Amino acid sequence: MDSSVESAFVMDVSGYVLAANGAAEKLFDLKPGQTLQQSNIYDLLPKGAADSRKTKIEEAIREVRSVRFEEEIDGRSLVHSIVPVANPWGEVARLAVHTLDLTKLRRTDEDLRREQQRQIFFMESLPGIVYHLYPDQTIRYANRYFRRYFGSPKDKTCREALNCSSDSCASCPPMEAMNTDRAEEWDWTDSQGRTFHLQCSPMTDSAGERMIMVLGIDITARQQAEDALKRAHAKLEDRVKKRTEELEEANIKLTNKSTRLISAMKKADAATRAKSSFLANMSHEIRTPLNAVLGMSELALTMSDPERKDSYLKRVMEAGNSLLSIINDILDFSKIEARKLALEAIDFDINRTVDATVDLHMLLATDKGLNLTSTVDTSVPSVLEGDSSRLRQILINLVSNAIKFTESGDVHIAVTVDTPPTDIKPGTPVTVTFKVRDTGIGIHKDKQKTIFGSFLQADDSITRKHGGTGLGLAICTLLVKLMGGKLTLESEEGKGSAFSFTANLRVGNPETLHAQEQDLISTSIPELPEIKVLLADDNPLNRELATTLLTEQGHTVIAVENGIQALEALKEERFDLVLMDVQMPIMDGVSATRAIRAPQSGVIDPSVPILALTAHALKGDRERFLEAGMDDYIAKPITMNNFYNAIARNVGKGQKRHQPIQTPQPRPDNGQPYDRITALDMLGGKKGLLARMDAIFLRDVPGEMTELTAAFDGQNWDTAMRLAHSIKGSSRTVGALKAGAVAEQVEYLCRHQDASSAKKELKSLESEVKSALQYINLTQGSP
Repeated sequence: MDSSVESAFVMDVSGYVLAANGAAEKLFDLKPGQTLQQSNIYDLLPKGAADSRKTKIEEAIREVRSVRFEEEIDGRSLVHSIVPVANPWGEVARLAVHTLDLTKLRRTDEDLRREQQRQIFFMESLPGIVYHLYPDQTIRYANRYFRRYFGSPKDKTCREALNCSSDSCASCPPMEAMNTDRAEEWDWTDSQGRTFHLQCSPMTDSAGERMIMVLGIDITARQQAEDALKRAHAKLEDRVKKRTEELEEANIKLTNKSTRLISAMKKADAATRAKSSFLANMSHEIRTPLNAVLGMSELALTMSDPERKDSYLKRVMEAGNSLLSIINDILDFSKIEARKLALEAIDFDINRTVDATVDLHMLLATDKGLNLTSTVDTSVPSVLEGDSSRLRQILINLVSNAIKFTESGDVHIAVTVDTPPTDIKPGTPVTVTFKVRDTGIGIHKDKQKTIFGSFLQADDSITRKHGGTGLGLAICTLLVKLMGGKLTLESEEGKGSAFSFTANLRVGNPETLHAQEQDLISTSIPELPEIKVLLADDNPLNRELATTLLTEQGHTVIAVENGIQALEALKEERFDLVLMDVQMPIMDGVSATRAIRAPQSGVIDPSVPILALTAHALKGDRERFLEAGMDDYIAKPITMNNFYNAIARNVGKGQKRHQPIQTPQPRPDNGQPYDRITALDMLGGKKGLLARMDAIFLRDVPGEMTELTAAFDGQNWDTAMRLAHSIKGSSRTVGALKAGAVAEQVEYLCRHQDASSAKKELKSLESEVKSALQYINLTQGSP
């Protein structure tokens, strides 16, 4: 018993174990210290198993024969053999019990069965054909994909099942794989034109018989795509060849363009460095006169001596003019680059222009011990037509530079004509050459091209001896270009420089020049009767300056800070003149002017003269101001002569009629709150249609007015603006012009979210709408 690997023990008829081997000990779940021998097996087994075991033992004792049976206990599969041992009298006294544990074997069989099921399920679900081919050329298994295409292969040979058209089965790849015991691959096309890629693998089935498992994938679509790809290949080769030729040509162009871009990038880098240098230089140039202005102003404020105070103020004026000159250079450059600068064509005396340039610089040249001279060739017409101010600006820049960079010697201006006109008549084209020569330090050859660029100087180091913005020559270059000429330089370092430029001008008319001079003889302040002026400007300093200039001449000034306040003032008082700043908060000067010029604006005098106060002096600005309804403009910074002359030109124009910028009304000048005749004319004279419009107005406007008030109280600006716009259109349709004008102002104020001003106008609108509703109710349908 001890040598047996199976469980074996001997028991008596009562169930007590008399002897047992080690395998039997392991079979029962014994407690620690407990042994199988002398134990009752019925006490060691579960209740159900003990009853079943007792029944089988009693059967063996009763029939005195061996009993074999299977039993499941706690998940284990056990096979028991109970052998009774009888004495000589035939009585059973002992029983030998053998037990075989088949749990692992059963589990292995179950796993094998499940694996076979999984393989079958896998083959059934494959998106391709699978079949098992045997040496007798029969197919004993085929999956669902196979059966769907070819039907059931039962009782059919491979050739019959596949409807194969091959002449010899011996050379068929599956049979060749069978014979050579080697895997084969094969593209096979059936009788219907479908192509399958087949893989033939030799193997042994569960019965030990050799077979071929064939797996096939339908590659019909792929085959067709490959065929189409082959057909397209030839066309594609031609296209690639042509495209390659095009790309080679484009590559050559791109290489050339890249070269140009690299060059442009280098120029851009150089320009960036130049601008950085310019900004650093400009900071110095602006701060220098600005420091003088601030310092001298502070000294003047603390000085009680009138002479010294005047001296300080003169220096403030000089520093201010220097600062203005720098700013003018920057603005001139910006105007020219923005194509906003247009040259004038007026008659001027070339000799006076040159002499004025010499006179301007004579003191500076004398202080440096330089000899400043000029000559105008006799072939040059004495009177020319062109822009004398810009021509003088070029000469001043060149002469100023020449004096600045010349320590000894002379500076000379020469004016000649390239080809003297044979017939000197006014309007005859003529090309004049101007040359400014000096005996200064000269310019190095490497710097001669760069100095004409914007923001560049020959010496841009921090310790440079001479100042400047670096814009002078750039502005001169652009101005000369506008004049149809070219600015050139001849220079040798240490020996001086000569700047020359040409200008395409015309022969002028001496009589026209004489008439112009007569018009400009008087420069005194014009005398004006005492007037009442409305000044609208948001800048306190500008308001103080303009107010002082006006009150010193005995005029009355009312000052406001924006267009809305100006509009309100004109509704309350009559003024002789309005000075209107263009850029102001809440409502700018242009919008305020358009509102004032509207006959239904509510102002006392819509045609009051309006003069713009503005720093905008570019091309097109004057036309924009006049189109808005302004009469004239005064450019900032304000000078006394320009200021008083502009006012003198426009005082007394109060009867001038201005067309509003909005869509013109048929009767724009009646100034009445209601214009039913125009309303009827706009509707083609149809009184019935006007009556319907009146009914809609009476029906809808009160509700819109209520909604407008609620939207305003809730700060819902979009809704308030929409309702004001609706009331404006409805009012003008029925001829309630005053209500429409006030609604337009409310719409504007809501757009800019000006709550305080809109609240006041809203009250006016409520009053006007109430009056309009009463008026329309009385005159419904009638003009």
